[in-house]
Amino acid sequence: MRRKKILIVEDQLIITMDLEYMLEELGYDVCGISTTYEDAVSIIKSNQPDLLLIDIILSGEKTGIDLAHEINRSYRIPFIFLTSHADRSTIEAAKSTKPAGYIVKPFNRNDVYASIEIAFNHIETTEDDQNIFLPNGKHKTKIPVDEMIYAHAEGNYTTFITTSKKIVLRKCLKEVSETILTNKKFIRIHKSYLINKDAIRARSASNILLNNGENVPLGRAYAGCLC
Repeated sequence: MRRKKILIVEDQLIITMDLEYMLEELGYDVCGISTTYEDAVSIIKSNQPDLLLIDIILSGEKTGIDLAHEINRSYRIPFIFLTSHADRSTIEAAKSTKPAGYIVKPFNRNDVYASIEIAFNHIETTEDDQNIFLPNGKHKTKIPVDEMIYAHAEGNYTTFITTSKKIVLRKCLKEVSETILTNKKFIRIHKSYLINKDAIRARSASNILLNNGENVPLGRAYAGCLC
């Protein structure tokens, strides 16, 4: 299994050395160390870390909070704040960036491990909630929940209509349902159709109009699902 890559953004050498040692001992790969906003952005572009540990106060004009805002705008990589400042104003400013967690200095190995593992677990759970992963041979096809409009089965094949493309898999609807219907956004409306409830524009007794302009049939046996 690939070791998770972590970038340390901290301007205090002793803390950086302690963190690097702890992370390597815990089985993570330290893919870079930075003391400034600019250097951190450069390392993110070249090394693509899985997580950042960011001190709120950095060398230079820009802070760790500035870096967090840039990460959210451009990279969507999770990060944990390191801070010795637990005052209300600092925490409120940090909260606005939606960090994956906080580690308050001074910290120990257990603090670091717990914060990182909780962050990674939250990321994976969120990923599962936001995407559908459909078995496709030896691989899995990922479809973002918000992009999927409906699925239509014909025999052993199911076609997935999304906001951007059409995906055809050699799977019957029963197999597909076992995966998709675990997400509460999706319902079965016909023996051959599953839809995303958020994609419904209007309905009649026998049809549903979807946001992409298509009409799909509503089976009588499934009409109660929309109540």
